[in-house]
Amino acid sequence: MSAPTVALVPAFRAEQTVAATVHALGRLTLVDEVLVIDDGSDDDTTAQARAAGAHCLALSVNRGKGGAVTAGVAARPAASTYLLIDADTGGTAATAELLLEPLAASHADLVIAVLPSAGARGGFGVVSRLAAWGVNARCGFVAQAPLSGQRAVRGPLLRSLGLAPRFGLEVGMTIDAVRAGARVVEVSAPFDHHHRGRDLEGFRHRARQGTDVVAALLSSRDRRGAGAGNPSQDRWPQDRWPPGHACRSPCRGDRWR
Repeated sequence: MSAPTVALVPAFRAEQTVAATVHALGRLTLVDEVLVIDDGSDDDTTAQARAAGAHCLALSVNRGKGGAVTAGVAARPAASTYLLIDADTGGTAATAELLLEPLAASHADLVIAVLPSAGARGGFGVVSRLAAWGVNARCGFVAQAPLSGQRAVRGPLLRSLGLAPRFGLEVGMTIDAVRAGARVVEVSAPFDHHHRGRDLEGFRHRARQGTDVVAALLSSRDRRGAGAGNPSQDRWPQDRWPPGHACRSPCRGDRWR
């Protein structure tokens, strides 16, 4: 029996959206299990996720997104592929199949979704531009969607990385994957999720996000080789690349299709 593909859904106070997300992921033929990591929610997130058919890992305290994903990886250490999907994507989580295709075709090791523009529903792009600049400065990769939480990644690769905490997860993952020699591609995918807007709470959220991104950029060197798995088993050597495929240049973000 081959190792499974596991969808990891970090969720915090997501009782309104997590069921639709789980239902959408459960219909994907390439996904073997949906695991919702309830990050210390004080609502019915876990109950809603279980009712929708997901397995659940309920954390007693909030660890932030990076901590929740780390817990999910530790709970499913044999997965061949991890699909990381935000709990508020709802029915659009079905789009995740687009992220799995390049891995199934052995054309990538980490696939990142580029979402449609949020327009006025989002912020002014300050944190995104900071993140893109930082990723490029740290590893030479030119990212269109440095903050995108919708990702598919090979299991041994993810387990070999030391995941950055909280909202620094995605930036740190991209940097560390490129430095490890992984093939990183971006895919346009019509996901949608809750947008914070341009009110006071939205700006507070982006301030917290920006703080975590800066911390991830500053600590990127310290995370190398500090993976959640067994480092002796989960290194990402170049001889794991499929025959006929070489690592693409980290100087630009490659696109699939």
